[in-house]
Formats: sequence, structure tokens, C-alpha cells
Amino acid sequence: MLMSENTLLLTSGESSRNIGGLSLAFTVICILDVFGVFPIITLSKAVIDCGININKRFYGILIILAVCSAQIYTAILLGKCWIIAEKIYPTLYRRNRYPYSALAEITYGRCLSNCVIFLLDLTIFGGGIPNLIVASRNLQLLNLRINDNNTDISYCYWIIILGLILCPVLWLGSPKDMKCVCTLSVLIVVAVFLLTSGSLLFTNKIDSNLKEANDGHVPLWKSILTAYGIIAFQFDIHPTILTIQIDMHNKFKLPIAIIGAFIVSLCMFGIVAALTCFKYGKGAHPSILETMPPTIILDVVAGLTALQLCLTSAVSNNALYQHMEDCLGISREFNSKRCILRTILTLLSIIIAESVPKFDLVMSIIGGTLTGPLVFVLPPLFYLKMLSINAKYEKQLKMQTFNNDDNHLKIQTTIRDCRFNYGICNGWKYTFRAYFEKGLCGLIIIVGAAATILTTYLNISNFILSYSDFTNTKPCIYNISATLLYL
Repeated sequence: MLMSENTLLLTSGESSRNIGGLSLAFTVICILDVFGVFPIITLSKAVIDCGININKRFYGILIILAVCSAQIYTAILLGKCWIIAEKIYPTLYRRNRYPYSALAEITYGRCLSNCVIFLLDLTIFGGGIPNLIVASRNLQLLNLRINDNNTDISYCYWIIILGLILCPVLWLGSPKDMKCVCTLSVLIVVAVFLLTSGSLLFTNKIDSNLKEANDGHVPLWKSILTAYGIIAFQFDIHPTILTIQIDMHNKFKLPIAIIGAFIVSLCMFGIVAALTCFKYGKGAHPSILETMPPTIILDVVAGLTALQLCLTSAVSNNALYQHMEDCLGISREFNSKRCILRTILTLLSIIIAESVPKFDLVMSIIGGTLTGPLVFVLPPLFYLKMLSINAKYEKQLKMQTFNNDDNHLKIQTTIRDCRFNYGICNGWKYTFRAYFEKGLCGLIIIVGAAATILTTYLNISNFILSYSDFTNTKPCIYNISATLLYL
């Protein structure tokens, strides 16, 4: 088959697939839904510990800007990789159920693709643990304030209650109208931001119970690595960004959507973090909702936060569940095997959530150890390899164009190449950009790999320390076991 026929098939397929796709505005909404409420209610403490004042030289601001900039860039690289892959392999869109692993297979083979699938599944499963813990803590907080501190149901029991309530919902599969779910989730996020900011502005500056929330002196390098892991976890869109891009009406606008969503989320976080630092400083708790004094508005925020986290868990976990069902040969229609599998996975999530002493430790483990390779190492590697594959493809295309003496095709090929390279074609500009991109990718790979190794070491140390020292925080499973033995 001639390359001109391939080009026509690719062009027609592209236009037909994009009809009725996601608009740019709704793509931003989808990405904001992935971020959720975590940056608003749980990120301020980690950044404050790194320093957001003159005495600490603004290390907290620098770390979040550096990590988020790298995440934006590598997410855009993944989008470029998929566009190149679809150009070279026109039928790729027909088997795009797992696009991240498909890129891994195209670039480095089946073995790496299996490793990527394992990392993605583990990241998605682990990402539901903090959701369950934070939602349960908010329900405990809401229950206390509704009952005027008369009835205290520990969040340890709320984890079990919430997990059992969510379990039948997860049997039903993905929501039929994803747009409605994403829009509702983002509206809740905005409402949480507005209500939280208002509470921080109009409540007392210091609460007597928050004078010393810090557990001793923590070295700055440990605070930075912990913050890196939490930021990487909370702003990680890489497992889902390719799926979102595939559904976009104009895939070339993905960078605009990514940058726009990050700007919106970072602005909301920045306002809350600045108010938290001014009001409470080092006295802030990992969850801002546990830091502020009780008010009716805060009760509403706690309820909305729990609802948003449940919506996020119900939507995001289905990708993992459906992949497990595919591996086990379970039909995607409603059946007993699906219910049994999803019940087992939900119970496993409850057990792990009960066994974790602190939810911010889980976020740091997932963000630093699991998310690091998916965000900072693999995307630049894929991009560099795809550039090499694309160069060979273009060379072959030009040879066939030269042999066929088809000037019209040659002009079309040049225009398409210019479009892909965002207007930068031959000449010194393209050469400078190529060297710059390769150098930047190499730097991100090296720094990302080093940060992953160091953060993994720190997380393992903190995890062991958390279980060897129960003077500060005990895991729920310890408290529940003690209660059962007492009974």
C-alpha cells in the first residue's frame, strides 16, 4: 500500500473520531476532576513545612513550582507521543483501551508494557486509600460537630462504614453519564475552595489546640522530599491524560487544557495555603479542615469533601476493576463474578486504610515511589524514543515520495510535519529546539529517578518508624484490635 493511501486513511479516521469529542473547556474540567479537593485541603501543611516565608527562603513555593512544571511538561510529552504513534500506526486508535501501556509496547517492548500496566494498577488502587481515609475523617469531624461532641464515632469505623456503602455502588460499573459526574465533582471542588477560603478569612487567627501541631524538628531535606511525594500524588494526571486526549475534539489543544487546569488548581491551592500560613503557620494539621475551629460552614465543607472523594474513588477505581476483569476473563455485563472481585478489592482497600497510621504518609509513598516513574522517568524516555521512530518513518516516507515523484504528497507531508511540530520546521530553530528538548528530557529523567530513589528510602524509613513508635499516631487496626480484645 502506498504511503499516500495511509495518509488519507489517517486523515479521514482522525476527522471521524474527533466528531463530538471533548471540547477544550470540558477537557479542563476532566483534569480538574482528577486533581479533586486534595490540593485545597491537604497540601498546605506539606508546603508550609518546607517554608513559604523569608526565613525558609520560599523553599515550599519553589518545590511546588518545580514539580508542577515538570508534571505539565511530561504530560504534554505523553500527548505528543500519542500523536506521533497515531501518525505512524493509523490503526492504533482501534486498540486504545490502555494507551499508556500501548506507548510502552511501541517504544520498548512488551516487557516494559507489562511493568507499566502493573504500576498503573497499583497507583490507581493505592490512590483510593487516601480518599477513603480523608473522607472518613471528614465524616467523623462532621458527626462530632452535629452532635456537639457528644457522640464520637472514630474515623476507623467510618472507613468500614464508607467502604461497605461504596461497595454496592462499585458493582454497577462506570457512571453512564461521565460528563455529569465530572461536572458535579468540579463544582464541589470550587464550592470547597470558596467555603474554605471564607472560613479562613473570617475565623479567629489562632485556636488554642493548634499551638504545636509539629512532631518535633524535621530536617528540611526530609520535608522537601515528603512534599515532593505529596505534590506528585495530588497533581498526577498521567495515568488518565491519554484517555482524555483520545476523546478530545482537537488533540493538538491538549497542552492548553493541561496548563489551564494546573493554573486553576494552583491558584485555588495558593490562596488557601497563603491564608493557612498567615492564620496558623506551623500549627496547621495535614488536613486544613481539622485545623480550623468548628463552624456551620466547615460542616458543609466536610460533607462536600467526603462526597467529592467518594465520587472520585467510584470513577477512578473502575479503570482498575475493568482491567482486572479483562485479565480474569470476566464479562463486563453485570454478573456475580464481577461483584465478588470488586468486593474483594474493596475489602482489601479497607484493610490497608485501617493499617495506615497517617494518610499523608500514604500520599507520599504513592507519589514518591509509584508515581515518580510514571510521571518523571517514562514520559521523557517514550518521547525520545518516539522521536527516533518518527525520524525513521519520515525518512522512509520521503524516500517513497521521491521514488513516486509525487510533489503534491511532498507538500502535504511538509505541512503535516509543520503542524505536528507546532510551526517549527527546518532550520536552526528546529535544531535548537531538538537539542533543548533532549537536554531537558535527560535532566528530568535523572532528577526524577534520583528523587524517586531518595523519596522511596525516606518513605520506607517513615513507614517503619510509624509502626515502631505509637506514641504519636496509632493505625486504626491497632485500636480496633485493642477494642476487640477488651470486649
